[in-house]
Amino acid sequence: MSQLCMEIDRLDSLPEIAVDSEYTIRTFESGDEPGLGRVYFASALNAESVEQVRSRLHAHPCFEPGRVFIAIENDCIVGTASAWRSVHDPDVGYLHMLGVLPDHRGKNLGAALTVETLRYTRNEGLPVQRLLTDDWRRPAIRLYLALGYDPIITDTAHEDRWQKIGLYLQQPDILARARTNRL
Repeated sequence: MSQLCMEIDRLDSLPEIAVDSEYTIRTFESGDEPGLGRVYFASALNAESVEQVRSRLHAHPCFEPGRVFIAIENDCIVGTASAWRSVHDPDVGYLHMLGVLPDHRGKNLGAALTVETLRYTRNEGLPVQRLLTDDWRRPAIRLYLALGYDPIITDTAHEDRWQKIGLYLQQPDILARARTNRL
C-alpha cells in the first residue's frame, strides 16, 4: 500500500507556535543519535540504534545538521523533525521523520518542529513542502491539516483512504482540499 502524500504551498505566513518554557528547539549536534533513536523508536520511525539513526540521517544525500530540528527538555531529546530535500525532486522540500516521545505529545512540539522545517524550506527558496505519511498516523495528519497541508491524490486508492481519514477526524470535507496528480 502506497503512502499518503500531503503538500503545503503557503510558506509566506507561517504561524508562531508557542511551547512551554522548559522546552528548547535546536538543530542536530554530534552525539544526538541515541536520543533520536529513542524518539524514532517511540514514533515507529524504524530507527532505534545509533547505527540505524546514522544510516537514516548521515547517509542521506541531503543530510546537514541544520536540517534536523530537535526538541529538548532537561538536556534530553524529546522530539525531532527534518527538513529534507529529495534528490529526485530537488525543487520541493520534504518534512521527514517527525516524532515526539509519548510523554511530551500534546504540548505543541510536533507543530513547532514542523514549522521549523517549513521555515527552512522557505528560506531555501523552495515554494512547496511535501510529506509522506500513513493512514494510522491520524494525530499527525490532524496536525498537518491544521498547519495547512493538503492531501495529494497520487494513487487510485487514495481518495477512499482520505475519505475514511476525514470521517475519523471529523473533517468530512477533507477531499475538497485534495489535489490530484501533482507529483
